Amino acid sequence: MNRTAITKHEIYNKLVDFSEQDLSDIVNFIDFMRHKRKLEPKKVIKLEGVLKGIDIDFSVLNEFRQKTWQHVDQEFDNG
Repeated sequence: MNRTAITKHEIYNKLVDFSEQDLSDIVNFIDFMRHKRKLEPKKVIKLEGVLKGIDIDFSVLNEFRQKTWQHVDQEFDNG
C-alpha cells in the first residue's frame, strides 16, 4: 500500500476537530514548508459559471470516494 496515501488520510482525519483558526495556522505552516522546499504552488483553474443551471448528480462520485477511502482504511488496519 502507498504509505503516502495512508499518511495523507491520517492527516485528514486529524484535522476534523480543529478550529477555523487552527486550520488557518496549519495552512500557513504548509505554505511555509512549500516555500522552504521551493515547491511550485498548484495552479487552480476556476470554471465558475461553466455548469450553471445544470443539475449534476454527485452520488456516484461520493460512493466512489467512500469506497476508495474504505480500501485505504482496510489496508492500513491489516498492515
